[in-house]
Amino acid sequence: MKKVLFLAIISMFFISQSKAQDFPRPGCSSAIGQWMLKKKDTLGDRGVGDNYHMWDNATALKVKFMAGGSKVLRDKVKQYAKEWEKHANITFDFVTDGSAFTDLRIKLGKGYGHNSAVGTESKFRKQNEQTMNFDTLYFADADYYIASLKRKGINPPYNLNQLISEMRADPNHWNEKELKRVVMHEFGHALGLLHEQSYPGAINWKKTDSVYKYYRETQGWDKSKVDFNVFEMSNQFYTNGTEYDPKSIMHYSIAAWQTTDGYSMQDNYELSEGDKTLIAALYPKGKKESSLAVPKVDVTNVGDIKVMSDMQRGGLVITPSFDVKTNSKIGEVYFVARIADEDGYYLKAETDYYNWGGAVATYRKAVLLPNKKISYNKSSVKNLELFIPFDRLPQMGDKKIIIAFAVYLDDIKNKQMNKLMYFSTTTPLELPK
Repeated sequence: MKKVLFLAIISMFFISQSKAQDFPRPGCSSAIGQWMLKKKDTLGDRGVGDNYHMWDNATALKVKFMAGGSKVLRDKVKQYAKEWEKHANITFDFVTDGSAFTDLRIKLGKGYGHNSAVGTESKFRKQNEQTMNFDTLYFADADYYIASLKRKGINPPYNLNQLISEMRADPNHWNEKELKRVVMHEFGHALGLLHEQSYPGAINWKKTDSVYKYYRETQGWDKSKVDFNVFEMSNQFYTNGTEYDPKSIMHYSIAAWQTTDGYSMQDNYELSEGDKTLIAALYPKGKKESSLAVPKVDVTNVGDIKVMSDMQRGGLVITPSFDVKTNSKIGEVYFVARIADEDGYYLKAETDYYNWGGAVATYRKAVLLPNKKISYNKSSVKNLELFIPFDRLPQMGDKKIIIAFAVYLDDIKNKQMNKLMYFSTTTPLELPK
């Protein structure tokens, strides 16, 4: 039960004659934990680059568009996405809509907001689910369409429905500057970059009701979403030795009234020198691996999470099926199965046993050697079993349960622990009576 919180479009907003482009734009709502269970996990630490979710260097990422979007708009997305290729040893290989397997999947349409999975977290999503959204309504050249309304003798104020009608009648007039900014920003997330305003100590935010109200009214974000997307700082580790970069394409615009010291900045519309330097260090050309590489595991070829009731042993036997590939570093890995109710809330553990983060759970630890690929439960031989006794489960009545399977990594050398590398869930399951 993945909970995706996409940004809702305001259905009727009046556009002034003098500031046609100033109607509300969806902010980037790319957040790691927002489509997990309600008592969600997040990576916690944030920064300019999530080293643990970088793609392998020199990867050719297969990218496709989900249904929708004109050829003109698709071509512009491709064009601006490839700005990153000039500086990173990475390729975006745009394939046909019918391709069965892809790394990134783009949805062009109204009502989804602008957002992207961060780096390899796109692997958390099924092949029929998009990993990136672009809200095409907010790419429109509103000045062009307002001029069209004027020519028809329609006087201001104009509403959003009129703009939509004009776009349908006369499509493919785009705000090129904004389109380029947003596409480069979201593809930065797809490569593993995070919001620059999370740089530790960079912004002295006013965490007041007025700021929360602003994001609620303009973006539809609740308090927790504002905290996550705007205020949360990274651990210094994630800055990768860089300095704060106010010109980064990954930075939000900031109004002076939002900060305690009056600091402000406008949107950036080009990759900064800092962006180019960082992405080149994370994906270096002419090298097999980045010097910034950390222990990392890729979870692929994921099958069903099988759950069986073993009445003789008195518990649930959970056997997930997947492959794990390690990089050149060594790390400790935990395979974790937690129990949630059918509404998506983790069940509270009453003791320290069968407990992960306060939830009823079971787990296995493994130290995986560098540059290895291991298959779990892919043949008749079962080599990973997670077991939890019935007596550790609270009384559920007629409610069903959900098994949430996750893979965590501890990077002991860098003192970065509990890094979420994979997450998926079962459908609601019946408990034995």
